[in-house]
Amino acid sequence: MKKHFQIAGRGSWLSLAQVEIFREIIQQRFPGTEIHFLEKETRGDKDQSTPLHMINGKDFFTKEVQDTLEGGEADFAVHSMKDVSHVDFFGQNHFAVIDREDLHDVVVFNPDIIEKIKGGREIVIGTSSPRRSAMATGFLKQALPRYEAKDPVINAVPIRGNVDTRLRKLDEGLYDGIILAVAGLNRLLRYAPASADVRSLLQDKKLMILPLFECPPAAGQGAIVVEANPGNQDAVALLDAVRDARLTSAILKERHYAEQYGYGDSREFGVFHIDTPYISFTYAGGKDLEDRPFAEWDFERPPHQPGEIFSAAGHMKSFFSYRYYDTLPDEGKDSYFISSHKAIHNDDAVRFLQQQRVWAAGTKTWFSLAEKGIWVEGCADGLGLETLAPLLESPLIGLEPERIQIITNETSKNRWIAGGWSAVATYLVIPEKNRAIQEKIKNAGTLFWTSYQQYNMYRDDVRPDARHCCLAGKTASLFRDEGIEPHLFPDVKSFKQWKEKQLILITGGV
Repeated sequence: MKKHFQIAGRGSWLSLAQVEIFREIIQQRFPGTEIHFLEKETRGDKDQSTPLHMINGKDFFTKEVQDTLEGGEADFAVHSMKDVSHVDFFGQNHFAVIDREDLHDVVVFNPDIIEKIKGGREIVIGTSSPRRSAMATGFLKQALPRYEAKDPVINAVPIRGNVDTRLRKLDEGLYDGIILAVAGLNRLLRYAPASADVRSLLQDKKLMILPLFECPPAAGQGAIVVEANPGNQDAVALLDAVRDARLTSAILKERHYAEQYGYGDSREFGVFHIDTPYISFTYAGGKDLEDRPFAEWDFERPPHQPGEIFSAAGHMKSFFSYRYYDTLPDEGKDSYFISSHKAIHNDDAVRFLQQQRVWAAGTKTWFSLAEKGIWVEGCADGLGLETLAPLLESPLIGLEPERIQIITNETSKNRWIAGGWSAVATYLVIPEKNRAIQEKIKNAGTLFWTSYQQYNMYRDDVRPDARHCCLAGKTASLFRDEGIEPHLFPDVKSFKQWKEKQLILITGGV
């Protein structure tokens, strides 16, 4: 294999950061290899006025870079995955996914956003993506904090330019907030030539990380893909050596959904594949090509099990009563993770958290906090706090685990502390058996639990051959500690969809 390679890419800071990532991977794998950079200006760099949704998926940011491969001007072309068209990715050239950052989108707000919400003034959000416009603005109407029961008025308007250009437009007050990919910001914050400027532009801004299920990203978001001419044997061999097989598999799954529903940011559709410590799945949601809403999950579903299907999610108010404490969160932490919408119930806690960085377990808790006027920075999508760790510790967020406090119930508090976390209990969960539920559980062949405590109450009523199902996270861990291997679902909606299909099969569609 030769020792000198030419890499082509765009001249933006983000493109240069991605080239540098590829260069570091090559030199770690093949020490002594010399890498030279060839900058190419694309049509997308020249045209800063055409809305992106009118041109996405047409190699707007890739063609000129790709053209360097055919004539041998460069050995490699480096791209953001979501800029590469479906035709090219499944075409003649040789591709390798070599890195992927966080999948989320983030809304970056100017610091006066709270005053604007309180004043009932229109909030202008900059984005050129129909996907982000539809999903994010709809979500923000529920997720932004409420004051005096006022719903925020949100208007999404077009914005163009590189990441740093968009941040400058925000800083100049042309927008109240802009939507960006977390991946791009993290890469720029790690890229020495850009880091100081980007950090300065983010100073004093308020962040809101959009949840994956409500606001799924474009296929391939956050991934770097490198392309080579198949006739360039040295380049192909190098790409084969550095290809990340797990990431490539994830991108292929997302791209096959994109083939059905649309590419890049040009459609009101998003898709992501995620591998958690507990479950791997692909989720696609938004609007199909005929503008009909849809949601699909691709994961290992359990086979049919004789007996009824019981879901604790449909009986949430029948399991427990609650005794609330006057306990307040400990001061001096950097952030507070709220495990349930029941955890914040007194005015003193609300006033305290209105001045803090706050994260939520899921969107139900998020919306409850927003109604209390609390700014929520993001949530775990119901997948467990552990799945958030890389994001929390990333340059954009900068939260170390030891500086986070969990706000939860008495039983869960002790489990969190045993796991090395700081935790405080603001309420006690009191089990209350229900005879009707007890009979349903006795007859069930499949049971879906939303917490381990539910199972613990009725464990003596469960059939020995019953299948247990739950979400990923603490509940799954506790079942495994018990010696039970539960079947995992990505979220409650995916279980409900599976249950409905099972009932159709059982009844024959009647």
